[in-house]
Amino acid sequence: MPTFLTAARILTPGDEIEGGTVVVEDGRIAEVAVALAPPAGADVVDLRGLTLAPGFIDIHVHGGGGFSLAGGDAGEVRSYARWVVAHGVTSFVASVVGDTLEDGETALRAIREAGTGGGGAELLGAHLEGPFVSGKRRGALPERWLRPPDVALLGRLLEAAGGGLRLLTLAPELPGADKVLSLAVREGCVVAVGHSDATYDEARAAFGAGARHLTHAFNAMRPFHQREPGPLGAALDADGVTVELIADGIHVHRAAVRMVVRTKGVDGVALVTDGVPPAGLSEGVFRIGGQSAHLAEGRIALPDGTIAGSAATMDRVVRYVVQEGIATPAEAVRMASTVPVGVLGLGGRKGRIARGFDADLVALDSDLNVAMTWVGGRVVTGG
Repeated sequence: MPTFLTAARILTPGDEIEGGTVVVEDGRIAEVAVALAPPAGADVVDLRGLTLAPGFIDIHVHGGGGFSLAGGDAGEVRSYARWVVAHGVTSFVASVVGDTLEDGETALRAIREAGTGGGGAELLGAHLEGPFVSGKRRGALPERWLRPPDVALLGRLLEAAGGGLRLLTLAPELPGADKVLSLAVREGCVVAVGHSDATYDEARAAFGAGARHLTHAFNAMRPFHQREPGPLGAALDADGVTVELIADGIHVHRAAVRMVVRTKGVDGVALVTDGVPPAGLSEGVFRIGGQSAHLAEGRIALPDGTIAGSAATMDRVVRYVVQEGIATPAEAVRMASTVPVGVLGLGGRKGRIARGFDADLVALDSDLNVAMTWVGGRVVTGG
């Protein structure tokens, strides 16, 4: 029997409907209407005073709520999926970093196993953040994780992922990176430039060769300079290239976030969390590369002060860009849902409130706090 979600402000997100109705049937959106009277006896959910938006889609996240996505434990991945829906996330890509290559392979196999079920947010696949990245721009990535670009090694990682590798972060200036990029693209994997010391020309050449995304703009890359714009300048200057932003008020200054959104446009920016296991908690400790990273006052850092991922959740990121006047709620939702799923090539079934799309939805109150979340038409939090 269909469910009628009524009286909500709806972000489609191509339009905004006041007091509209969304009809959900068999896990999909059957109809979106301005005024639609449910039939007698229908299953009706009154969303008066709430805004109904497409569920958030985080394409760069390592964990949260105390759960790791790269620990090699499929059960832990599923626990994260059940936890994160409370923050409006209905789909995610699990980002993998390992202390060793073997750790990475184990994590990829666990993510593949976790994707077979477990409830909560939908696991869309894996993101390899490395190992083919620059030691000069590795940030908090473990040094032992890094490897020279090697197509045979990528083949091993692709096999471990079992066809589930969605995204690869690569430093295109490294010798052999062009061959890795080519193989990844042939295998249907989105290649992102990141953790890179590439010049503008080197990054631009990678975008011309098939890379089409930039991993966490500004962070762990050659800085933008007026005579050498580097990877960020190349991404801002290239059509069809999307840019990630960790808009948590810590990784990137609000003026820099605003500049990128204005320059690239809302449809060229994907909001991500880069969340790590303590994300969403008040405090916590986790291990990365044999070192302890501590969460304190909203910042997660290694002992030397290097930022080691984010404590943010997607609902917090969405609130931040709206509260700072960087985007309207509708624009923030596009950057947190429509753009990320477009990066993955899944924009035909997720990221919009439209007929035929998956009924992955989030209801937000006037302060953009999550009131309810649906995955595949099923209430998973707040109901």
